[in-house]
Amino acid sequence: MSRANGKKEVIEKIQKWIGEEGYESSVVQQAYADFQIDLRNPAGSIIVPKNKIDCVTFATYIQLGPDDKNAFSDLKDKEKKLEILSDLQRSLIAINVEYSFSPDFDSLEKVAITKNVYFDALTKDKLVDTIFALRRATAAVGLMCQQLQGRYYSNSNTRLTIYT
Repeated sequence: MSRANGKKEVIEKIQKWIGEEGYESSVVQQAYADFQIDLRNPAGSIIVPKNKIDCVTFATYIQLGPDDKNAFSDLKDKEKKLEILSDLQRSLIAINVEYSFSPDFDSLEKVAITKNVYFDALTKDKLVDTIFALRRATAAVGLMCQQLQGRYYSNSNTRLTIYT
């Protein structure tokens, strides 16, 4: 099977499975991707990058709201700030996703979350499980924001803006 045919088959499977699961989505044209589909609920993108031979990248990012950014910036105790970030990192590692903090640890504004799945492992179960992994990772960031606001319960009014 050629690379182009392999990507074409994977793209067809992804579109079929997304449709079968009833996810609201739209195909997006990107210069860096052979294919990208953006999901609305849960928010995220499924990308077949041009620079990868046999890989699908699942991605989302969480833009912290103004209150959350301020609460993080206002933490004067650097140890407490590092403790909160370490807790988040442990959670994200346990979920088995890649992550990055922007612009840096001291002035956190955004958390990017990605997970790669290779063609030979891509099944409908793996696709849905990976979408749920992004959702769990997003929830972990939400819990961190609740902690920053001094709230330790799950029905917080904290609102995250999630972009893909």
